Amino acid sequence: MMTLSASLDVTPRSRTALIEHAHRDIDKEIIALVESMRVLRSRKNALTYTCLLPPEILAATFIYITEEESYSGTPSHCGAPLSLAVTHVCRHWRQVALECATLWTSINCASAHWVAIMLERSKKAALVVICSAPTSLHQCFEQVLSQLPRIKVLQLCSFSSDANRIVDCLSSQPAPLLQIFKFSVQGAIHPGINAIFQGCAPQLRSVELMQCSFNWTLGIFSGLRTLDVRQTAPSSYPTLSQLLSALRHMSGLEQLTFDLLPTASEDNELFDKVSLTRLKSMALAGFTIQTTIFLFSHLLLPVDVKIALNIARIVGPEGLFGLCSAIHKDVNESFSVIRSMRATCSSDVFGVQFSTSMAFTSGYIWNPPDSDIRLSIEFTCDSSDRNSAIVFDMCCMVPHYKIRSLFVSFPLDPQESFWRAGSTALPELESIHLNGTLIGGLIAALQTGDAQSSDIAYPSLHALELENIHFGCDQPWDLRDIVMIRAEYGVALHELRLAKCGNLLANEAQFLREVVVDVEWDGYKEDQYSCRGLCDRCPEPEPEPEPEPEPEPEPDPDSDSDGDAHSED
Repeated sequence: MMTLSASLDVTPRSRTALIEHAHRDIDKEIIALVESMRVLRSRKNALTYTCLLPPEILAATFIYITEEESYSGTPSHCGAPLSLAVTHVCRHWRQVALECATLWTSINCASAHWVAIMLERSKKAALVVICSAPTSLHQCFEQVLSQLPRIKVLQLCSFSSDANRIVDCLSSQPAPLLQIFKFSVQGAIHPGINAIFQGCAPQLRSVELMQCSFNWTLGIFSGLRTLDVRQTAPSSYPTLSQLLSALRHMSGLEQLTFDLLPTASEDNELFDKVSLTRLKSMALAGFTIQTTIFLFSHLLLPVDVKIALNIARIVGPEGLFGLCSAIHKDVNESFSVIRSMRATCSSDVFGVQFSTSMAFTSGYIWNPPDSDIRLSIEFTCDSSDRNSAIVFDMCCMVPHYKIRSLFVSFPLDPQESFWRAGSTALPELESIHLNGTLIGGLIAALQTGDAQSSDIAYPSLHALELENIHFGCDQPWDLRDIVMIRAEYGVALHELRLAKCGNLLANEAQFLREVVVDVEWDGYKEDQYSCRGLCDRCPEPEPEPEPEPEPEPEPDPDSDSDGDAHSED
């Protein structure tokens, strides 16, 4: 029988070559088909709505997506920039992305490799460099700061070991485009910010420095709108005269924050007043009451400037009156009406806030972001002379106030004298909000006894809100009696809100509903509710029984009276 190879007269070697040739032809056809499919997919993609968009709109979309993530300052887990993702979708997107220099200007990645690519693809566009963690640019900050002349936003966070090298880089070149500069240091070193940017940063408008030594005579800071200096080294604390002299050259300031302790100087009295007519908010921390009064007495501020103060210590109302006079030099000016007040206490630290709205939506006790909170004060008070009623003396600091709402959060029970002082200071108060505060003192102040109607505390009060309150067993009934008596005097309570109130039973809430028109109770119940014997109605808790003594062991019959065992001998 004749074989195929014989019939074709093909040797085995030539047959192998023929098969390989056929494989190559097939591979070429596959490659052609793949390329044809790629072309077809590309043509199909070109007909999608996103690819039909003009390149400038598509580029603007890419920039919007990447900038929002870039401004967080957090690098991606792989070190690659976020803008790289859009280059891996299709050829059209990649072409648009690579031709858009702005897409590559936000640098927050930690890889020197990708930083070099970002700098190349951004061409000569202005850069935004954000490093919110000290490790983000640890290996490439010199590479980034070499582009200082085209950086418009620069936010750096550094370990103290790198701080001086970073300051050297900042001092090596001018920064003609720089608008925002933030620099914070973690560690024991306070690098000196003395001759940075070679004295040339004409567009600089915002500076935030944390744990840096600050030269108060720097001329490049004269055009600032925002200045925030915190945790300054004590050796670089300015005198009050130096501070005022620096502020005199920053007449356009809108936001001012200091966390430092200025020192006194001999020429304080000779210093003229400094006008900051554009100032919108001012926050001072670590000041004494004396330096605060001196500073405000030498400043001319807008009427509605937002002020936050953290004062080392206040003793008595005299310092408050002096501070009020320094802040509000002309009480006849037109002020925004203050409608609510919040008082907090934690250990020996008091906090007081005044707002133009009827509610406090922010949880910040000092320097809140809310624009309606016009004045915030934190101060310490020694336990020996602690008088919580001093918070009402602060009402003198807000001229023309008409406080209708009071918010109180004290860990302990404010005494009756505290609430009596509040009634005197706030005669037009309409609502009281308590959070995490015992109410024994308030109940004592609201109880009238045989008093006349003119002696009733808080005569305008019509709403009471209690949150995170633990009632004593008698207190719901005392509150009910108070409501009934106030109704007889024509000063009834119309609204009562009870939220997360412990030791309050459903029948007690129902009795309150019988005397108050609007009662809102969330039905909160504790696993065990008891006042632990602290009221007159509950018995004292029974003491735990003492443990019975263990019985003495019976004598061992194999032992003698001396405790020595008999021997068999």
